[in-house]
Amino acid sequence: MFMHLTRELARANRLKTEVSLLVMDLDNFKEINDTYGHHVGDRALREVAAVLRTGIRPHDICIRYAGDEFIVVLSGCGGEEAERKRLELQRAVDELRFEPRPGKLLPLAISVGAADLPARRRILRNAARYRRQPDVSRQDAPQASKSGCRETTLTLSLATD
Repeated sequence: MFMHLTRELARANRLKTEVSLLVMDLDNFKEINDTYGHHVGDRALREVAAVLRTGIRPHDICIRYAGDEFIVVLSGCGGEEAERKRLELQRAVDELRFEPRPGKLLPLAISVGAADLPARRRILRNAARYRRQPDVSRQDAPQASKSGCRETTLTLSLATD
């Protein structure tokens, strides 16, 4: 994942364009695993991943990061466009009809944080360094999505020229 992120950050730096990240997790994933079993939780993750892959452009990247977390890298995408994509992906997952067992429908939802990396900033060339020393803050927004999930705002600070 960090190899892809390094490549996209270097590309954005070279072309003086923006890159946005959407960091998300599947809400109530532990409850799905505990209630229906890990095999059903794995199926829920695969179905959410399929919705996410369908909802992004072919040159964007969607990666399962850990457990129930996903990261989407949106190349050439600024903050406003990332916010539109965040809402679009949340709605798409909200509309997913997941059946953990025959006859039982379970609503799925994701919580998503967005961060854009403006073109005017110097992009770090070494993702390992970035990974070791991130300056990331999370702020829970007071708004709730249609699914009742809170939006999270991520702020990434990168070294400037």
